[in-house]
Amino acid sequence: MKHWDLIVVGGGAVGSNVLRAAAESGARALGLEQFTPASTRGSSHGHSRIFRHAYFEHPEYVPLLRHSTARFESLEIESGEPLLNRCGMLVMGPPGSETVRGSLESAKRWSLDVDSLDEPTIQRRFPWFDVPAGTIGAFEADAGVVRPEAAVHAALRVAESRGVELRNGTFVREVIEDATGVTVRTAEGSERATAVVIAAGPWAARLLPELAPLLRVTRQVQAWLAPASGPDPGAMPCWLYDRGPDRLAIYGLAPDPAARTGGDRATSPAGHPKLGLHGSDEAVDPDLGARPVDSRDIELIRDALGACAPRLAGELVEASTCLYTMSPDGHFIVGARHGSSRVHFAAGLSGHGFKLGPALGDALADRALSGRTRLPVEFLSPKRFATP
Repeated sequence: MKHWDLIVVGGGAVGSNVLRAAAESGARALGLEQFTPASTRGSSHGHSRIFRHAYFEHPEYVPLLRHSTARFESLEIESGEPLLNRCGMLVMGPPGSETVRGSLESAKRWSLDVDSLDEPTIQRRFPWFDVPAGTIGAFEADAGVVRPEAAVHAALRVAESRGVELRNGTFVREVIEDATGVTVRTAEGSERATAVVIAAGPWAARLLPELAPLLRVTRQVQAWLAPASGPDPGAMPCWLYDRGPDRLAIYGLAPDPAARTGGDRATSPAGHPKLGLHGSDEAVDPDLGARPVDSRDIELIRDALGACAPRLAGELVEASTCLYTMSPDGHFIVGARHGSSRVHFAAGLSGHGFKLGPALGDALADRALSGRTRLPVEFLSPKRFATP
């Protein structure tokens, strides 16, 4: 049996970046993916994901976000693949919005260039929106869209070019640690490594059953709509509108400029605004997959657009589902198995993890290969859920 320095389970947002980091360190690494990288079964697909830095979710993410964006930039150079579109990010909400307030507080704490906006300024600068009187906002110009499938495949190509082995279509049955290493049992046999990183997304609880009480996989709908009228959406920013504590936020991603100039936009969903509601109560068994999108899903998105961007509630171009693996507090769970120094994981990325994939990948590779990392991920430790 070949002995690896590191085995990574999962080839999505985090797993691909763990493998890239491991390759850069010179480690002998093996990646195991049960489907194909950025598969539509998981959470690392859909043509676009937002990246931003003025993080309302928690200010401690900001150093990790800066690190991730720099790593995306270096991956663009090394792979030759365009990954980022800096179209900006606009956050809006009613007076007193915690989302807007949190964005501005993160910007102040970390000296980020973010504009504080009132309703007349939003209406003047961003004509795609028609927001209620009193709306407040925050705009970060150094934010935008990252292309998820392209980013995953670029990271894996770079990793493979440096000697990493990737096996797709490999189902991992069990990860077993002992005093001298870790055995990974697959449907084809067993592999042996000094350390393992589990980045299995919606399937994390299958390999880490102790996390099952903390993780809930939910169905999300992402839709591409073609506005019938109004300003050309090609120059719009990414955006999120906070509808208050009792309703899901509505968000939009700017069209991909390459898709808008690369052929017939009617058959290219990425050339249109991507829209969705952030969150869902509909639980999913990831082995069965999410149920297909139906007309009710699209009407919920169109209804929510009526509060802030009715011009964007146009004809449906395409819609699909993806999965959020939610933690109890909406923050990631990043650490090692209890009592272990060999089995590390990232789980519960809660619908906002892709933009942080490079930072999580570097941190997990560091910990697995050297036992420590300089990246500030301790606030994401599973210890915060421990009971006395």
